[in-house]
Order: sequence, then structure tokens, then C-alpha cells
Amino acid sequence: MERVACGDNDAQIAALLGIGQQTVTQYVRSACIKLDAPNRTAAAVRYDRRYGQQVAGRLQPDRPPLSPQERQVIELAAEGIGEVQIAKQIGVSTSTVKKHLLSLRQKLGAPNRTAAAVEYYRQAGALSYMKKTGGAGEG
Repeated sequence: MERVACGDNDAQIAALLGIGQQTVTQYVRSACIKLDAPNRTAAAVRYDRRYGQQVAGRLQPDRPPLSPQERQVIELAAEGIGEVQIAKQIGVSTSTVKKHLLSLRQKLGAPNRTAAAVEYYRQAGALSYMKKTGGAGEG
């Protein structure tokens, strides 16, 4: 699941590990079930929040901040909600949701929505940690 959280697809993971793509797909499906996640994006976020290392130094101050609507979009995407449903929930077009997802990927330095969702929560965790400790901590 670490490679899924980085944004790798099943074929990339299979090639990296020297196993079949179907094996990777089955593993990801199993992880979705174990993590009670509707899809790989939600599973990657839940996996990373549960097992990922807390890294306080992850914040990228040179990146533009996320808008409130971008935050809504990425939080819903992280729950496994699709673009059409996100658009309905926040009252915008599907095209607007797609534009927000593209912007989020660029701002978070992520290759796809799964990696963007994971990175969003990593950075949110880093902010929370910094607020609790009053500093950047060890990175």
C-alpha cells in the first residue's frame, strides 16, 4: 500500500516487485476490504494515516495554499467519493471538480488523486503535529 499511496498503479508496482499485476490488484482489493475503504484512494489514505510515519517536516512553504473548495474536494476524494458525487455535494460542475483535482495534484506535487489525497493528509498531520509541539520537530 505504500506504493499505492505514492501514486503508483498496479502495473508499476508489479514491475517494481517482480510479481504479476493481478497479484497486486488482488492485494489492493484485499487492503480495501481490510481498511473498510470503497476504493484505492480511500484505502491509501487510511493506510497512510494508520501506518505511515509522522513527518513534521513535510510542509512545502513554497507551494501555493489550497482554497477552501480544493480542501473540500480532496477530503471527499480521500473518502472514495467520485467526481460526479463530489460535484453534487459541493454544488459545482464535474468539470470544476476535475479542475480542482488537477490544481491539487500540482500544488501537492502528486502524480494522481490518490497520491494527492495521501499528501494532503500527511501535510495536515504535519501541521497538527507542529501546533502541538510548537515547532518543526525532527524530519
